[in-house]
Amino acid sequence: MDRKRLGASRPPSKKPHSCEPFSQILVYALAPGTQPAGVNCTSEADFLVYCSTNFSGTGGAPPGWGYAVNVKSTGAGFGSASPVYVVGGVANDVITITMQPGTTGFVTLQTRCNAKANITSTSTASDYTSK
Repeated sequence: MDRKRLGASRPPSKKPHSCEPFSQILVYALAPGTQPAGVNCTSEADFLVYCSTNFSGTGGAPPGWGYAVNVKSTGAGFGSASPVYVVGGVANDVITITMQPGTTGFVTLQTRCNAKANITSTSTASDYTSK
């Protein structure tokens, strides 16, 4: 005779994992030596790229400092000496940031948690790729 255990319950059911937009964040440090250095940023989902640099103060950056931002889908390119720059990309777009010597910074890519995303160096073999 089988006896049922009183008070025994089923294991709790797992809720499906919800994936919030822009919940995955990749970060890349960039510090060119004597030559310009850059990164390509891309994601399988819409994404944002933030660039923050060591520039601060009044009167603008010293000559040769700064960085350029290019967006493949639009063909647009921008130069900047601003300490912070934000640009958005659509799925599978490529955003390239190139920094001049003397400029250091962090590039942050923010996208959906389940999207394959990466920040790839244009000058070295150092890359960062998500799952």
